[in-house]
Amino acid sequence: RLCHGCTNLIVSPGASADGSTLFSYTADSGSLYGTLGHYPAGKHQPGEKRQIWEWDSGKYLGEIDEAPYTYNVIGNLNEHGLAIGETTFGGNETLHGGAGVMDYGNLIWITLQRSKTAREAI
Repeated sequence: RLCHGCTNLIVSPGASADGSTLFSYTADSGSLYGTLGHYPAGKHQPGEKRQIWEWDSGKYLGEIDEAPYTYNVIGNLNEHGLAIGETTFGGNETLHGGAGVMDYGNLIWITLQRSKTAREAI
């Protein structure tokens, strides 16, 4: 069976020679060529909204409340060293549909903008 997933390489401190954590992520797609998004840190006004656009198609999905402060994010890593990857395979078919406004790309980047730690992200 052909799998249309993404690839992560994760090395924990206990598995690396010098105690480092290593993390890489690739979107295994024939149409995503080396993009690296930047979301600058910012202060936001009460009641400010954030428009959500599907990350791979550009389709408008809706809007959510903006956080009072957002952290700097480059790629899938924020200024606090928090990184998020994913291995998309299409998902659980029973969960499709509904009126949500978040695709997985936005879920990653918005979480990184609003979280300092993995515990906060979860």
